[in-house]
Amino acid sequence: MFEKFFEIIEKKLQQLKDQQLYRSIIDMETAEGMKITIKGRSYINFASNDYLGLSKHPLVKKSAQKAIELFGAGSGAARLLSGGTLIHKELEKLICKFKDSEASLVLNSGYTANSCLIPAIADEDDLILSDELNHASIIDGCRLSRAKKLIYRHKDLQHLIRLIKDTPCNGKKIIITDTVFSMDGDIAPIREIYELCKSEEALLYIDDAHGTGILGEGHGTLKHFGLSADNFVIQMGTLSKAVGCFGAFVCGTDILINWFINSARGFIFSTALPSSVVASSYASLKIIMEDKTLIKKLWENTQRVMNTIKTLKLSTTDTQTPIIPILFENIEDAMRASNILNNSGIYAPVIKPPTVRTPRIRISISAGHTEEDIERLNKALINLYQQPHQA
Repeated sequence: MFEKFFEIIEKKLQQLKDQQLYRSIIDMETAEGMKITIKGRSYINFASNDYLGLSKHPLVKKSAQKAIELFGAGSGAARLLSGGTLIHKELEKLICKFKDSEASLVLNSGYTANSCLIPAIADEDDLILSDELNHASIIDGCRLSRAKKLIYRHKDLQHLIRLIKDTPCNGKKIIITDTVFSMDGDIAPIREIYELCKSEEALLYIDDAHGTGILGEGHGTLKHFGLSADNFVIQMGTLSKAVGCFGAFVCGTDILINWFINSARGFIFSTALPSSVVASSYASLKIIMEDKTLIKKLWENTQRVMNTIKTLKLSTTDTQTPIIPILFENIEDAMRASNILNNSGIYAPVIKPPTVRTPRIRISISAGHTEEDIERLNKALINLYQQPHQA
């Protein structure tokens, strides 16, 4: 019986390999700034979400070390037992100030947040409307809820309006969207969706994972669009991308956060984040709030690369962020391009289906990249353009 099971799995894995869709883990051996070593070779890392380079900031690392001395390496329990510290509470207070929100709650990851928060707010009489390109964690959170789910075409406001107005609903309506779409780099029409939620008396749940730290002078997408954190808005964000640490958070009203504390299974039944992670996140957020030079450098680096992309007329998306995809017609061309970049010392692996529909190399720019790093990438892109089977 067991042998048959493993035979089936082995055949499925071979099918993935035949289709060039097989995934394997690649671990770094060393990391210094944006330079990494993999299998003995040195690369400049253009595959990281560390948009501001804060994971290596001396103050961020020092804060983590100090917290370990005070509270140890692990938290040892869930937050509702003995896993929390005063540092957790201080971080939540800072997040409220950062996001101009009434209350906040720290969670263990963005995936945990979406998969447990969405079911906590959506009952069987409710209606969820979700962008078709939302992150997998949002998709899973919607599936775990008992609400009716409708998918609207990517950033298609007219489709969204038609669905929300024409679909009967005995409960509340909830629109859920990423703010920055992680594989395309484009930004959701948050202002229009915000106004639609107001007129339809719907909740707005935004995943600001890739907007926090880069948009709105670092404060995120609401500030980018000049919008306030009204009580119908639920903001989820991560501490693992531009913040450079680990974990996630949700912001909303006091009542909402208290409800999550009492109903979000991913919070209730998870060991709390270690104090070292929380302390480093606190230090990193303070830097984002008080020093805008890193954000400025991030956008300068991004513009330099985008200028090259446009000059070479490489195929890309309608990106508006430091996420710059280069699109390919098939996996073979994408793999070939990735190898050309690797040979130039640029680490930028291929993103394959089913993660995305169109194979791509997803280049992520960081303030941690030096002028020399950006110049090396641009030269590698020129080399890529000059090769056969160009992007």
